[in-house]
This record gives sequence, structure tokens and C-alpha cells, in this order.
Amino acid sequence: MTTMQRDQDSYSSPAMQARRQRILEETRALIAEQGIDGFRMMDLCRRADVAKQTLYYAFGSKNLLIASAIRDFFEEYERAIPYHSPSGTLERMIERIVAISQRNLHIRHYVAAIVTFYYGSAASPELWATLHDIITLPQRPYVEALARQRQLQPWIDPQQLIDALDGQRLSVSNDWIHSRISDEDMIDRMVLGHLTYLLGSVKGAARRKIEATLGEISKTGALAYVDRLPTTASDNDLHGGEPGQNKGVA
Repeated sequence: MTTMQRDQDSYSSPAMQARRQRILEETRALIAEQGIDGFRMMDLCRRADVAKQTLYYAFGSKNLLIASAIRDFFEEYERAIPYHSPSGTLERMIERIVAISQRNLHIRHYVAAIVTFYYGSAASPELWATLHDIITLPQRPYVEALARQRQLQPWIDPQQLIDALDGQRLSVSNDWIHSRISDEDMIDRMVLGHLTYLLGSVKGAARRKIEATLGEISKTGALAYVDRLPTTASDNDLHGGEPGQNKGVA
């Protein structure tokens, strides 16, 4: 039986679902308090009031448990974002960055633990891949759409651009974590930095649109920009992430 099958079979009843949720919530709390490298299964056993054997039976390993906790938190928040714009558009990407940044303002220690681990030399491949999949989600649909529309500059590789945009946003996050950027400025710095990086990577209509959007956001702010967006997404596209993406691995 695979780890996923064990997880599903062991947590199929409402009571077990509640226990699973408690385990994941306590896992995230410990990550925020101790960091991923400092996370200990015995601490979780005490906090969640479960046996160590139960944790390994349900999740397979410590790394898979941590990955599940991170993924679950992302997916729960993602489902609640009230998008206005369709997937693969500049507007949708900005909406997503703004929504995630607003959430992060309330979970500084958790974000600090994630950023520290992401760049740490001891990061396990499993956990790093989970974090990478999550962190690339805001820009991936838009960059892939630009590639299909041949709006990227000839020297740009789509995947390298997606990865580079990760670095840009994480750099802003790191400055904010260490109070080099204020809470009030963080969201605008995140969006403007992201768009400025993109501006040098695109051409044609995409470049003109990004340039105009940069001008608009620099004057009014990213939150006001999102508030002004008309609802153009379909009913099925208003919540829950990007079509065609396997959220089970993100």
C-alpha cells in the first residue's frame, strides 16, 4: 500500500479527518516556532496527542508529513481567494501575489521558516520540491501563456524565468522578515519588483501591458489595482488555483 493510500484509508472518518487536521495545524505551528530543521516528531506527538507510530503510518516519514502540512495550508488558502481574472493573465498573477502577500503579513515566523529552509544547504529534495512547486504557482500560468503567445524575448527560457521570479519574491520576503521592508510597503515592493523583472523578459503587447500596469500600480498601489479589476473569470475559475495543475503535488 502506498503512503497516499495509507493516508486516505487511515483518515476517512470525520473523527480521523479532525485528527489529521490537528496534526497538520500543530506541524505548522512547530515549523513557525522551531523552523523546519528544528522540527522534532516527539514534539509533535506531545502537541497533537498522538503516538509516533500513528504519524509514520499516516504520512510515511517526517519529510512527507511536513510537505503535507505546507501543501494543505496553501491549498486551503488558495481555495478562498476570490479571483476576478482568468488563469494565465497578468491580472490573475497580480491578484495571486497580492492575496498571498496579505496572508503572509499575519504569519511572519512561518514565512521566515520557509524562506530559511528553502535556501538552506540541508534542505531535503522532497521538501524543497514541494516548496518550489508552491512558490512557482503565482507566475507559472502567466509565463507559460507568454511562451505560447511568443511574447517572451528570444533569450528567455520559460522555466528559468519562472525560477528567477521565485528568487525575486523570496528576496523581498527575506528583507521583510528582517524588517528592512515595512508591512505597509511589502505588498507593493513584491508586485513592482515582480513586474519590473518581467518587463525585461517580454516583448510586444505583453511589454506594453506590463509597462502600463507598472505605472498604474506605482501611482495607486497594488491593493487598489486589484480592487479595481472587473470580474472576467468564469464561475469555475474564480476560486481554487489554476486549471490543469495537480494540486496534490503542489
